[in-house]
Amino acid sequence: MAALDFSMIVLSALLAKWLYLAAYRDGSEEIGAYFVIGLVGGFTAVVSFRNQQLYSFEALTVFRGQTRRILVGLGTTALILLSVGYMLKISAEFSRGWMISWFLFSIVLLMTSRYLGKLVLGRWIAAGLFARNVAIYGGGEIAERLIEHLSLQGEGMRVIGVFDDPDRAAKSKVLVAGGLSELIRIGQLERIDEVLIALPLSDDRRIANLLEQLSILPADIRLCPDMAAFRIRPRGIVNYNGVSVLELARRPLDDWAPIIKMAEDRILAGLLLLFVAPVMLAIALAIKLDSKGPVFFRQRRHGFNHHVFSVLKFRTMFVSEDGPAIRQAQQNDARVTSVGRFLRRTSLDELPQLLNVMKGEMSLVGPRPHALAHNEYYSTLVGRYANRHKMKPGITGWAQINGFRGETDTPEKMRKRVECDLFYIENWSPWLDFKILALTPFLGLFHKNAY
Repeated sequence: MAALDFSMIVLSALLAKWLYLAAYRDGSEEIGAYFVIGLVGGFTAVVSFRNQQLYSFEALTVFRGQTRRILVGLGTTALILLSVGYMLKISAEFSRGWMISWFLFSIVLLMTSRYLGKLVLGRWIAAGLFARNVAIYGGGEIAERLIEHLSLQGEGMRVIGVFDDPDRAAKSKVLVAGGLSELIRIGQLERIDEVLIALPLSDDRRIANLLEQLSILPADIRLCPDMAAFRIRPRGIVNYNGVSVLELARRPLDDWAPIIKMAEDRILAGLLLLFVAPVMLAIALAIKLDSKGPVFFRQRRHGFNHHVFSVLKFRTMFVSEDGPAIRQAQQNDARVTSVGRFLRRTSLDELPQLLNVMKGEMSLVGPRPHALAHNEYYSTLVGRYANRHKMKPGITGWAQINGFRGETDTPEKMRKRVECDLFYIENWSPWLDFKILALTPFLGLFHKNAY
């Protein structure tokens, strides 16, 4: 919607130029200056709208109240443009009639698009496209009251099942779909937005154990109904459609974050592919001349929410291991080719993973993906290791620029890498991504542990 608002405002600036100036002047002025002013005005207005929470989902679904916010945003934009124009002494070069026409066109187009958007969203909501998939754990009285309450919420909520321990399920008055393992299995196959733990606070140890095991799912984990004498540190209290619940864990990417990160990945990866294409061709030629075998090396790895995908790299060894036992590269490893040694030292063997990013399997920044055999091994040794899969794996990451890359021959080295990965997941922001990308050429490419 922000992109649409921006486009409408720029279009209004051009319409005002063509219609007003053509009618009252000779219309010979260059359109470039008006286009630039339209871009600046569109950006300023969108920032103002965003500060007024005009792009929240709730605001977009209700037309009432949007008119005032749009007028405030456009008024703020006009004042800023007039102030900048006065300071730069360029305001006299633009007609006041053109500016008034511009903002009148903007109001009409924005209000029209908002009204149509509200109608479209209303139909999508009625069709259940924005319904949140909710799983409930606990089959007692709390679960019964919670299911009854959620049934009154219309299309906004979809309870996909109630889960509980087998010995308790037999006593439950609600239909139980399975136990904890079944909930985790479904959560890794299908989209679960929220897991509501419907247990009494006296079961604090059981709740803590549930939180530990459910934390591998990329879903909000919340506790109902209160927080008296609660020993687990919650993230906050959420007004859940009139019911107070405790938020114990939160998806690392929510609201606008998935869209922002997807745009960041696709745009930057596309530009990087264009820039490094000649380098990749030269590397491919060097690999073919250096040793027999394919140019690319594919290996199955765990991605987002433990989904398996094939990571793409330049081949750097005489062998291509992808089985139950994979030996990491070591110093002076005889399996590494001459060209491969240079590629691994400089991390140029990772360049084909830009294609994984374009396919949506990876991100530019995120926890590094490990081979399936290594995943199974370290998940039993390092606590919270599986939590790394709550975000897409990345070509580079916080661990890499902090020196934790290369061989992990001890559990302690992997533990430090996991700590960095979890810090990134819990503190993600576009600025952190840009910081990591900016530091990678200096701290992440060349390292003594890259064999």
